[in-house]
Amino acid sequence: MTGRTTPSDAATKPVASVIVPSFRGAARLPALLDSLAAQEPGTPPFEVIVVVDGVDDGSPALVAAETRLDARAILLPANLGRVTALNTGFEAARGDVLIRCDDDLVVPASFVAAHVAAHEEARAHGRSAAVAGLTRDVHEDSAYARAYGADAARSSFARAAGASPEDRWRAWAANCSIDRATWERIGPYDTAYRAYGWEDVDYGWRLHAAGIPLARVPGTDAEHHGPARSVRARTMKAFDSGAARALFVRRHPEAPMAALRPGGGPWGLAVRATAALHPSARALARTAGLVDRVLGAVPVPVGRKLAALAVESGVVSGVRAGERDTANRPGLSDEHDGGTGRPRIAIAHDYLTQRGGAERLVLSICRAFPEAEIHTLFYEPDQTYPEYADRVIRTSPLNRIGPLRRDPRLALPLLAPAASRMRIDADVVVASSSGWAHAFPTRGRTVVYCHSPARWLYLPADYLGTAGRWDPKRLALAALTAPLMRWDRRAAGRAARYLANSTVVRERIRRVYGIEAKTLFPPFSPDVADGPQEPIAQLAGWAGADGTEGGHHLVVSRLQPYKNVDLVIEAFRSMPERRLLVIGKGPEGERLRALAPDNVRLVEGLSDAQMRWAYAHARALVAASHEDFGLTPLEAGAHGVPVVALRAGGYLDTIREGVNGVFFEEETAEAIRAAVVELEARGPWDRAAIRERAGTFSEERFIAALREVVDDLA
Repeated sequence: MTGRTTPSDAATKPVASVIVPSFRGAARLPALLDSLAAQEPGTPPFEVIVVVDGVDDGSPALVAAETRLDARAILLPANLGRVTALNTGFEAARGDVLIRCDDDLVVPASFVAAHVAAHEEARAHGRSAAVAGLTRDVHEDSAYARAYGADAARSSFARAAGASPEDRWRAWAANCSIDRATWERIGPYDTAYRAYGWEDVDYGWRLHAAGIPLARVPGTDAEHHGPARSVRARTMKAFDSGAARALFVRRHPEAPMAALRPGGGPWGLAVRATAALHPSARALARTAGLVDRVLGAVPVPVGRKLAALAVESGVVSGVRAGERDTANRPGLSDEHDGGTGRPRIAIAHDYLTQRGGAERLVLSICRAFPEAEIHTLFYEPDQTYPEYADRVIRTSPLNRIGPLRRDPRLALPLLAPAASRMRIDADVVVASSSGWAHAFPTRGRTVVYCHSPARWLYLPADYLGTAGRWDPKRLALAALTAPLMRWDRRAAGRAARYLANSTVVRERIRRVYGIEAKTLFPPFSPDVADGPQEPIAQLAGWAGADGTEGGHHLVVSRLQPYKNVDLVIEAFRSMPERRLLVIGKGPEGERLRALAPDNVRLVEGLSDAQMRWAYAHARALVAASHEDFGLTPLEAGAHGVPVVALRAGGYLDTIREGVNGVFFEEETAEAIRAAVVELEARGPWDRAAIRERAGTFSEERFIAALREVVDDLA
C-alpha cells in the first residue's frame, strides 16, 4: 500500500482518519491536502475528513475534486464553532487512529505513519497512548514578524518541545492523535469552550488525568502557516485565550495552574496598568492597531516591547473578563460573531445601481466572505446584477427616494452626510470605494479596496466632461469641493489598510492621501466566459438577418464623457466595412446614439448570457478610455478575444502587447483606426495564450489575497 488511500481503495477500511476542522479554508486547504497526498511509501491507508463549519466558500467542492486521497467533506448547516466541527469529524471517522489536524498546517511525509506507529507500539504493550505533535509557526517577513512574531514563535516551540511528560498536556493542540478506544473513554471535546482557545488544553488535561501518557513522537511535527500576522490579531487571540483559561480553571480546579500574575517590577506594573485601562477586547484592539501602525517606524527592540505589552495585557484582560463572564461568550465584548469567536466581516460599496466592473468585483468579495452583509447608499435591483437578490443588503434612508436611487449623482450634496451615518457593526469592513464607502463608520477596522480616489474631487474634468460653465453639476461641485475634500481625506485617514486596484491608482492614492497602498488587481468574473450564450435580438438585420453573424468589434463601457466612446464611433465611421457594437448606458447615451453611423449599434440592459455571446463572437475589444484598472480586457481575454487599448492607466497592468492586444498612443479617432487595422494585420491571434494571460488575474488569487489581508486585521 502506498502513502495514500485513493478512491480505488474505497472498500478498504482506513487505519487512520485525519480530521480537519475548517472555516473559510478554501485558500488554506490545498497546501495541507498536497502534503497529505505526499505521505511516504508504506503509510497505512487513511482517510481525510474536512468538516466545513457552516460557510460554503468552495471548500466542499475542492475536497470533492481531490483524486489523490480518500477525502470527503462534511458541511455543517450553520457556523457552529470549532468544537462542534471537531466532534462531528471524530464521530464520522472510520479509522482506529484519530488524528486532529488544522487546515492551515503543512505536514511532513512521515506524518500519518508516525502517528499510527506510536499507537501500534502502545497497543503492543497493552496500553493506550496520545500523541502530541508540535507545530512551528511560519512567518512571512513583516514588521510584526521582525519585532515580535518570529521570536515569540521560536520561544513557544522551544517551551513545548522541552516540556516534561507531566506537562505535555498543555501542548495538546492543532496536531495530535488518539485511538478510538480513548475517544470512547474520554468523550468529545467540551462544548463549553465557545471562544478561541483552550478546548485543546482541556482535552489534554482530561487525557493526563485519566492516566494516558502523552507522547512526543519524531516525524509528527508540522508547519503552521496561519499564525497571527499583526499585533492586533495576536492580542485578540491572547484576550480570548485568557478568557478561556479562566473557564478551564473553573472546570478543572484540580489542574496545576499557576496564578496569572504579571509580576511586581516595572514590567508587571505596566502590564497590569495597560490591562486595567483596556478591560474590553474592543479597547485592546484599538491600541494594538496603533502598535501595528508604528512597528515599521521604531527600532525593533522598542517594537518588541510594545507588542509584548499589548499581548500580555490581552491575556490579563481576557482572564479578568472570563472571571466575570461564566458563559465564555466569544470575544466577551462583541468583538467576534455569535457562538464562534471568529471575526464578523461586512462589505461596503458606494451604490449598487448599475452593471459595471466595480459591481462585479463586489460579487467576488461576496464569494470571499459568503456570510457578510452588504452596506450601500443605494440599491436598485433592476439596474444591477441579479446575484445581489440573494444577499442581505442594508441601504441608506435616501434609497427610499426613487429618482435618487435610479441616479445617485442627483444626490451629490446629500451623499457625504448619508455616508457618515451608515454605521456598520462588524469587526472588519471591506469597503469597495470610488468615493463614499470608505467613509462608512464602524466600530471595527476598515480595509478600503480603492477603485480610485473620488474622480469628482481629484479628476473633475473626467467627471464633468463637456458640462458648460453654468451647468448645475459644475456649479454644485464648485461649491462642494473644498468641504468634500476635507471630509474625504479624514475618512481615508481612518482606514486600517488601503488596497489599490492598479498601479496608477496606487500612485494616485499616494499623491492624494499620502498613503502607501498595496496593489491587488481585481479578478475577471468566471461567469463571463462560463455558461450559456444568447444572441442579442436588437442586432437582427444589423448582424445578419437574425442578428447572429458575429465578427463585430466591441466596446463595453459606461457612457460617460471620459470613456472616449465618441472617438471610437468616429473611428468606425471611417471604416464602414467593419461593425462596432457598443454595450453600456449612461448620461452620454442619447448623444452617442445620434452620432452613430449605420455600422455602429448601441445596446444596453443585456443579460449575462447575452454578454457572453457578445464577447465570444467579437473580433476584438476596443478600450479607449483612461481606466484605473478596467476589467473588460480580462473579460474579453477569458473568451480568447484580443484588445485594442489606449496605452495608459490600468491597461498597462492587464495588456501585454503582442500577447493579448495592441496599444494606440493618442486619444484620437485616427489613432484608434490605425490600431484596429494593426491588430487585424498581426493576426491570427493565439486564443489560448490570450486566455492564459487573463487567467493570471483569476478570482481564486484575488480571494486568497483579500482574505489574508482581512485575517491580518481580524
